Amino acid sequence: MDNFEIKLRRTQRDYLLERVMSESPVQQDTILAYLILKKTLANGHLVDDDDDLDRYVEINSMVTIKTSFGFKFGLRIVRPEEGNIQCNKLSVLSPLGCALFGHKEGEKVKWYFQGDEEYAELVRVTRPRCELNSVPRLTDLSGENHCQ
Repeated sequence: MDNFEIKLRRTQRDYLLERVMSESPVQQDTILAYLILKKTLANGHLVDDDDDLDRYVEINSMVTIKTSFGFKFGLRIVRPEEGNIQCNKLSVLSPLGCALFGHKEGEKVKWYFQGDEEYAELVRVTRPRCELNSVPRLTDLSGENHCQ
């Protein structure tokens, strides 16, 4: 499961690096998730913002996953301040979001839930009609909805 071709947009990689380096998580699941994400950010293949990342998980992707808890359809990967799992918005910095980011449809990734090692299979990755290729800097997080 570690021989993946991870692809990342430079702007999203830079945004997430800044976020994970500026935070000090205390929960064990979050600490492990950040370690997974840091490895992804360090080893991922960087692409330009206008490159097509069809079927790769990035901020604003819609995913369908299969876990030991069953299927979850229509999860949107969002910035941390937009996360709301009841509305199917999964924070990219949640333990599951960290594990999925940069991976491609069809891959099975490791993540941690309540101290236990779990696996999630990316059944489907799509993009909404509007693209969110660039992510604002930390000083400019207006939280505006870019998709209408």
